Amino acid sequence: MVKKFIIKGGSPLTGTVKISGAKNAAIKEIAASLLTTEPLFLENVPQISDVGVDLEIVKALGVVARVSEDSVTLKSSKKLKTVIPKVLSKKSRASVITLGPLLAREGRVVLTAPGGCDIGKRPLDRHLAALESLGAQFTVEGSRIEGQTGGLSGGRIVFAKNTVMGTENALLASVLAKGETEIVGAAQEPEVDDLISLLSKMGAYIERDERNPRTIRIQGVQSLGGAKHRVLPDRNEAVTIACAAAATRGNVTLEGVEPEHLTFFLDKLKKVGVSFEVGESSLRIWVDPNTEFLPVDLETSPHPGFMTDWQQPMTLLLTQVKGDSLVHEAVYEDRWKYLSELSKFGANVELFTPSELGKTFDPKKVNFDWKGEGEPKTYAKVKGPVVLEPAVAEITDLRAGATLVLAALTAKGESEIYGAEQVERGYENFEKKLTSLGAEIKKEG
Repeated sequence: MVKKFIIKGGSPLTGTVKISGAKNAAIKEIAASLLTTEPLFLENVPQISDVGVDLEIVKALGVVARVSEDSVTLKSSKKLKTVIPKVLSKKSRASVITLGPLLAREGRVVLTAPGGCDIGKRPLDRHLAALESLGAQFTVEGSRIEGQTGGLSGGRIVFAKNTVMGTENALLASVLAKGETEIVGAAQEPEVDDLISLLSKMGAYIERDERNPRTIRIQGVQSLGGAKHRVLPDRNEAVTIACAAAATRGNVTLEGVEPEHLTFFLDKLKKVGVSFEVGESSLRIWVDPNTEFLPVDLETSPHPGFMTDWQQPMTLLLTQVKGDSLVHEAVYEDRWKYLSELSKFGANVELFTPSELGKTFDPKKVNFDWKGEGEPKTYAKVKGPVVLEPAVAEITDLRAGATLVLAALTAKGESEIYGAEQVERGYENFEKKLTSLGAEIKKEG
């Protein structure tokens, strides 16, 4: 059954809300349980459907999982199964993160090409090439991927373009590989470093080069032990709620955040005219009365730049500024599908190819692998300010779903947003948290 949000918008959000653990860290750290037969204890794990699917995957492979509120205890059996059930792999792209651990532990893995958000091509060739550098061999037949190895050995992995999960898969495989592995072009995202922290607690030897942080070296070990680890805060949830506070011209304090992970976002907020105050683990967002928002230009890029997952809620906020803003999406080529739904609220956003704006398209300077004809529409011109009107809209992907909720909160009147289950994949108790800030929102279905 399709779930929907019913939202009465037009009121500023006010109050304090606690940010949950990061989805993009938790799902990889759950997969790390496949690397050891000793207990792994994770705290601050968000209770969201993507985590639920990931737990079902590792349980199907031979891991016993016990969930208690926001913590999970995981213990792997001595012999793991190596085939990820098709029904589970289709539910979440997180299934691909089992490639590295299963090859390291069992020397074999069978996976059906995973599902996830429809935001453009997210090729697995970077993952497979990385693992092949360690001695794995793959056969691909349709959507079926089978990997085998007689034993992984350290090697040199080179990523020409940033890949967060590719880096994490390489880490999860190389910690048990024989000898030293060097990852060149490794992702620098905080979630990657959080995984490194966990693996180090488990007994892995991993070092990020201080002079060149995109190089990581791993010295393989024969076995890993258990560990206790707290998942870092979800910077995507923090940005989403911060944009909701700004767009509704409210006053919200976010608790349990890592402000240093939000530097580029806060820089753009400041230029727009949104006020904020940074604490040690908190962030207060507010809008002074009579503040006139100003336009900004932004470009998505890998960390430490402006994250692609922040593009959609930020685009919503830019509909409220006076003038035109230009948003360049350089990480995924098809992350604009939500704009047709956002336009139902009255948003005025027009897409352009680089040449239409007098710019040059260089496939090497974007993070996606462009194989289409001509040029992709990587630029969006956001015209404002727009008085958003209530609408009936449908969610296309996780971050788009949250953005449509933000649009409904900003518009005066009642809106219906179908596909709430997409939002449940990545936001813990989203409607409850918004309700605690004064939003009139309920979920049906």
